This record gives sequence, C-alpha cells and structure tokens, in this order.
Amino acid sequence: MTAIYFKAMIIAFTILSGMASASDTQINDPAALCGNCHQQQVKAWQQSHHFHAMEPAGPESILAAFTNEQITYLGRPARFFRQDDQYLVTFFDEHQRQHTLSVVYTFGYRPLQQYLFRAESGKLQLIPFAWDSRSKAEGGQRWFILHPEQSKSDSFHWTQMGQNWNQMCADCHSTNFEKHFNSQSNTYQSTYASVNVSCDACHGSPTRHLAWAKGDQGIKHRGFDTAIKAKTSGFHPDENGALVPVTPLQASRQIETCATCHARRAQLGDRQAPDDLFNAFQPSLLTTGLYFPDGQIQDEVYVWGSFVQSKMYQAGVTCTNCHNPHSGQLKLSGNQTCTQCHTSATYDSEQHHHHQAFNAGNQCVDCHMSATTYMQVDPRRDHSFRVPRPDLTQTIGTPNACNGCHQDQSAQWAQTQLHQWFPASQLQNEQHFATVFHAADQGMLTDSTALSRIAQNSNTPEMIRASALSRMASMPPDANAMIAITRAVKKDEPLQRMGAIQAAGNFPLEQRWRLLNPLLHDPRLSIRTEAARALAPMLLQPASQLTPGEYKQLNAGLREYQTVQRYQADRGYAHTALGNLALSLQQIEDAIGHFNQAIDVEPIFIPAYVNLADTYRLKQDEAQSRHVLTQGLALAPEAAALNYAMAMSLVRSQNKPKAATYLQKAAEAEPESLRYHYTYSLLLKDIGQPMQAIQALKRAYHLSPNNPDLVYTLSQSYAEVSNYQAALFYAAQLRRLLPDNPQVAHYIEQLQARSKR
Repeated sequence: MTAIYFKAMIIAFTILSGMASASDTQINDPAALCGNCHQQQVKAWQQSHHFHAMEPAGPESILAAFTNEQITYLGRPARFFRQDDQYLVTFFDEHQRQHTLSVVYTFGYRPLQQYLFRAESGKLQLIPFAWDSRSKAEGGQRWFILHPEQSKSDSFHWTQMGQNWNQMCADCHSTNFEKHFNSQSNTYQSTYASVNVSCDACHGSPTRHLAWAKGDQGIKHRGFDTAIKAKTSGFHPDENGALVPVTPLQASRQIETCATCHARRAQLGDRQAPDDLFNAFQPSLLTTGLYFPDGQIQDEVYVWGSFVQSKMYQAGVTCTNCHNPHSGQLKLSGNQTCTQCHTSATYDSEQHHHHQAFNAGNQCVDCHMSATTYMQVDPRRDHSFRVPRPDLTQTIGTPNACNGCHQDQSAQWAQTQLHQWFPASQLQNEQHFATVFHAADQGMLTDSTALSRIAQNSNTPEMIRASALSRMASMPPDANAMIAITRAVKKDEPLQRMGAIQAAGNFPLEQRWRLLNPLLHDPRLSIRTEAARALAPMLLQPASQLTPGEYKQLNAGLREYQTVQRYQADRGYAHTALGNLALSLQQIEDAIGHFNQAIDVEPIFIPAYVNLADTYRLKQDEAQSRHVLTQGLALAPEAAALNYAMAMSLVRSQNKPKAATYLQKAAEAEPESLRYHYTYSLLLKDIGQPMQAIQALKRAYHLSPNNPDLVYTLSQSYAEVSNYQAALFYAAQLRRLLPDNPQVAHYIEQLQARSKR
C-alpha cells in the first residue's frame, strides 16, 4: 500500500482536537473501506482537490514556505516561521496589537492554499494570508494578503464570520459535518466524519452497500442510495446535425449532489443526504451582484447556477460527461473535451474559431467559457457555455469573451468582426432576456409584461424563468404577474416556485394567500419555509379567513422557518430575519429584541442597525432611531445603507442640510446605486443647490441612460436653470426612448418656444 494511501487513512480518522466525533466513537475510514474494491477510484481521489480540501497541518500537507518569509501587512512585517512542530505566523493588526497564530489545518490546495487557526469558543478561523501555490513561472510560490481591501468592519476580515470555518466552509470541505452551535454560550462543538471530502460525501452512507458486498442476501442493492451516474454516455449528431444522446437518458441525482457544494446557496441545516439540495439549502437565483443581467458569473457562484442555464444541461449533459468524478480533472485535454460531442471537423477548425492553432482564442473555452479570477489567483470558468454577445456589451454593459482578450478594442469592433465571420448567424443581435433583466434591475419597467413572457416560456431554462419571476417583486402587482405566479406554483419545479414566492411579495395579503398557500405543502423545506414567511401576516387576519387546517399548516411552516434561522444563529442575518418576521406579525418589541441580538452576535452586520432604526421609527422614536444609526456608523462610517438611513431620519426631522452630507457619503460609498444619486439630487434641489443637484442627477443618468424618468427629470432640471440647449438635448434622448409619445412631442415644443424668448 502506498504512503499516500496511508496518509488518506490517517486524515480520514482525524477529528478536530478537543472535539468529539458525531457519535463519540471512532469513525471508520471510508477510503480504506472503499479502497478494498475500488482501488483505481481511490487512487484518483487521492490526487484531487476534494482529497486536499482540508488536512491537518504537517510537512506533507502544507505547501507554503514557513522559513522566516516576510511580507508587509498594514505597514508592518508579517512573518511565517516554524517552531518545533508548529507552523506560525506573527503580525500586527489595525490597532498595532501583535498576534502569533498557530496553523492547525490547511484549507484548499491549488492555485492557492489557506490556513486555519484555532480561535476562541470552538471556532476555526482563516489567517489573513494565503500561499500562491502556482509555479514561480506563473507568478506563484509566494505569500500574499488575501483581502487587502478589508477593514475590521468587513465580513471577510480575518476576525469576522466571513472567514469562519464552522459557518462558512466546513460543510463543503469536510464530510458529514454537524455544526453544533450553542446560541446560549455562543460556542461551537462542531464535528465531522472525515476531515476532507471523502467517498460518502457524494455516495452517501456505505452501510448497505458494504453489507451487500459481504454477501448479505437480504439486500438487493448493488449501488448507493444517491444515483450519481451520468445521465448518458455521450452525444452524437443525428442526420440533421443536431446532437442527440448515444444512449437513452437515465435518472440521475448527480447534478443535485455536486450542487450542494458547487452552487451559491444559503444553508438551512446540517445535510441529511448528499443530494439534499432543496432541503438543506436554498440556492440563489440570477440576482444582481451575483450574476450579470445576461446570466454570466459576476461574484463567486460556484458553477451550478451557470450550468443549469446552458443548452448542455437542457440536453442531459452532467458533470461527469466532462470531468472524472474521482480526480475532478477533465477526462480529455483541450478541445477534445468538447469534440466528444461537437464534431472536430466542424468546430475545432480555423473556419469556426478563426484563430490560429497554438494561439489564444483557438480553444472552445476561450470563447464559450470565459474565466473570471477570484481570490486574486483563481480563474474560474463560466459554465453556461454562451455565444459571445458584444452587442449586449454596447447596450447594457455586460462583458463578452472577445473583449476579455482584445481589451484594446471596442465592443463595436468585436461585433463587426463576428458579423464578418458569421454573416448568416441567427445568434448575434438575437433578442435576449438580459435586456429585460437589465431594465428591471434599473427600475425602467413599468409593468411585468416582459418578465412574464420570459417566465412562461417553456423553452427557457428554469433558472432564467425563476429569475424573471423574482424580478417582479419590485413592480406593482398586475394580471400578467398573477398568471405567471399561478402557473409557476402549479409546476412542481423548485426554482420557479422560489421565484413565484418573491414575485408575490407586493400582492395584497389575501391575494398572496390564494397564490402561494399550496406551497405550504411543498415537500422541500426551502420552498415551504419561504412560503410561510411570505404568508405569515395571515395569522393576524380574522379566524374566519383560515380553516383550522390552514392555520395549523401555516404555523407549522413558520416554526420550520424559525428553526432554519436558529440553525444560523451564529450570524446576524438569521436574527435579522427573525426580527423581520416579528415585524410582519406586528410584534414590535420582539422585533427589537431580535435586531439587538443580531448586533450582539455580529456587530458589523449593517442591516440589523438599519432595521432596528426603522423599527424605532415605527414607534415614532426618531431620537432612538438616530442613536442606533450612530452606533452603526461608529463601527462602519462608510456603510452606504447607514448613511442613507441617517439622511432620511434627518430629513424627517427637517434638518435637510445635514441630511445632504450623509446622502453624499452614501452615494460616494456605492457609486453604482441609482437610488442614492437620484435621492441626493432631489435633496440638493430642495435645499437650493440646483447645479449640484444636476451633477448628482447626471451621475444617476450615466448608470441608467435609457431610463425615461431619469432623462425627463434631467431635461426638466436644465430647463429650470434656463439652460435650454441642455434641456433640449436630453429631451431628444427622451424622444428616442419614447418615439410615439405625444406628451414628449408636446414637451419638446414647449422647450423650443421657451428657448426662443
């Protein structure tokens, strides 16, 4: 048996020092159990990122140099060294306090490795430095500061919960993790079965399989409870050139299994099965900040949300059609991965990719799987397999693969080039959901017609349909939205049901009840708890509004929702969610208690201060509201939401000049916020600063130049200061946006007449 195999056995037996296993007994080593029969698979796994997801600190696991290397951190040296068997880092924090931390676990492998130290209360935290494990030729083999921009009031500062293993990392980097957070003492007694991502993380418990393998005749069971084989062995072109499966599609839970870690999601509780995606978690939709309006990755979203948008996914492709499930590596190199299905003669040729062999741009992934670099050195590819759309770059500002490489060229250049190469293509300038999503995100839609059309298009991937539904939440309720919500609720598809719950948020309560109450019976925890939250105010209605059975079901859903939040009681957002629930039930004092608890648990969680201040405003206690906001601003003076809330409080108290200083800070802190710039411009105008108001309004306009309301307000503002040339310029912009609007034509006539006086 190889040395690395013995290492796997040792790692899998290891339990956190000072922490008991889940059963207070020795844990069987799944690698040793499985390796008796599955030697090839175990050997591949030992080379994988899953194997190296987390390991006890030691000479075989640590890739970094702890040989007195130094880098500068906050203006002073940070030093990495070894003392006896300990791997140590010493540095000074923002208050010039010195810390010497002992590394107890490695975290990750390549292209970077992070390191965990043991903090108080059972916490494991990540040090603020990482090792670039790439080769020297690639710029690696060096220490670097992982989040140099973070202050102590940021969630990803090394002392905060964004860098906490127990809550943020452990569920995916270890196997069968149980958090065991005690909210009374604010301590953890977290446990796991294997320190890294081991066999049963994906396959589930091996008990029945092992019994069958040992000859138990009572078990008719050859595989595992989680069906994770690929849906098909591959694809080939039919007589029309369309790709069809080589073998019939078969049932598989592979994608759901991978998605429990390889998806952006909130955790609702300790997982009970490898594929428990919608019970242990609530996946994110295509929301602003996580994805661009066209569905391209923006923040770290971990593959699944991109992949389920793709034609590959719709056709039945699964992860292991391309990736070896045990090593995680691609099965084939380069374009061969794609030409398993897409014929090499057609697609792996200069006639298709128009880039010379052995040069950038001739790989399928260069054009169809753009990479975004996270954590400074970790490029990750978008798995939505999209065709580059430089036309969308010009209209709504989304990135495209062409200009990702050709950064010295314009999007118009890229669009012209593609048209020359593919003059008959139906894809360029094709209508795209991105334009509608962008308009919704910028507040440019007046009704849900366009979103409803996307949400009800059966040829559109579920993720996109669900994300269209979710965007209806910002619009007044209308008939189109009601029809789309009704159809989504009737369809047993979890993403659409999630989107429907959000879409119904602005509907009157009785109508919302009629739309969503069937979801209280949904078999998935993530759906029925969110439905219960949305319908909670029904408990305040007269008893005749609900049958005893409905009342019981709603209460049961709310108890589950509260249990979910208590699972995350180590985070401020969970207590804030409970506070918001209490507000919806008109339990004002309970809400205040929950918001205060959120601040106690995670003092830097800004929404807790904002919501607590708003609650005091409901009690007409403006002084206490400002006191809360002052507390928050002392911790996070640049927080846009706090500055905006303080400005609104001062406006209500008729101290508008002082309010303007806070609004200015809010707009500067979030320069991409249309709302902050627009509100700031209105306040400046109100306090007699019309020219400054126009400048603030222009900043809002540059964020959303196709917003008719903004364009009209800007034109009118210039007219009020008698700058008719500028007023007419923006009026012409308005006519371009609303070409057949008689009111716009009349407005321009008025401006022209006034300009001649």
